[in-house]
Amino acid sequence: MRKRECMLVLFAMLFAGCSGDSARSGLTGYVEAEYIYISSLETGWITSSAVSEGDRVSAEQVLLSLDNERQAFDLAEATQRAAAAQAQWRDLQSGARPEELKRLDAQLAEAKTSLTLADIELRRLRDLLSKGATSEAVLDKASAEYSAAKARVDSATASIGVAKLAAREEALIAAKAAANAAEAVLAKAQWRFEQRSLVARQAGLVTAVYYRQGEQLPAGAPALALLPANGLKIRFFIPQSRVVEFAPGTVVSIHQDGNPEILSATVSYLAEQVEFTPPVIYSVANREKLVFMVEARLPPNSGLHAGQPVDVSLL
Repeated sequence: MRKRECMLVLFAMLFAGCSGDSARSGLTGYVEAEYIYISSLETGWITSSAVSEGDRVSAEQVLLSLDNERQAFDLAEATQRAAAAQAQWRDLQSGARPEELKRLDAQLAEAKTSLTLADIELRRLRDLLSKGATSEAVLDKASAEYSAAKARVDSATASIGVAKLAAREEALIAAKAAANAAEAVLAKAQWRFEQRSLVARQAGLVTAVYYRQGEQLPAGAPALALLPANGLKIRFFIPQSRVVEFAPGTVVSIHQDGNPEILSATVSYLAEQVEFTPPVIYSVANREKLVFMVEARLPPNSGLHAGQPVDVSLL
């Protein structure tokens, strides 16, 4: 009887050892997908949809378009305002217009002619005064007229100089700031107009379409879900005794049912906390109930599908 009990104990020990090796050789996990959800910052009616579930799209490909009449009006207004602000700034830089300069040149020529005549009259009266043919009062009047004519020439010359100058520095700074602000408003209007077409930021597979042509897309609501080429990962759990074996960067082998091909994945995440803590004090037996979640990134185009169960083991 004692011999039989000893054989049973030995068999149990062998079985436990085999089970432990089996448990260490492979783990069960499943495929997890990280989707990209395409949405719009503003609400709008979907005017066209270019993709359906199962379509593969490339980066920058247009997925759907929203109505853009209001954004087009805002863009046209911003364009005109920016052009007006730029024209105002250039006008202040260039000084007076050619027509104004021609008018000032004509005034200067007239003033110079008057000065010449006044000079001639002043010289004539001085000669007559020396001969006693005129009075001091007449000469004083001619001298005053000469001074006034000379002042008009100086004033016209100064006016032409001012007209050729640009506006004051403060006015130029204000005009330049207004032009820059108008350009910023224009860029914003252009950006809002372009946002009415939703594009794929990276290549991937369209897995779900939530809103279709003719429906109104709420602001921030996902219009469709996109699975990028590198959007699949394996999620599995390991006992606390094997944490040191699955550090980030570790390469593991992936086996799926019905497919003899062995894939490889790289551990990208190891949980910092356990998934289960026993409600009693720790013991050797209870420590085996502690598990940690591990995630391993799959290479692009692995052929696996979200939710698919797989076997994981170390290479």
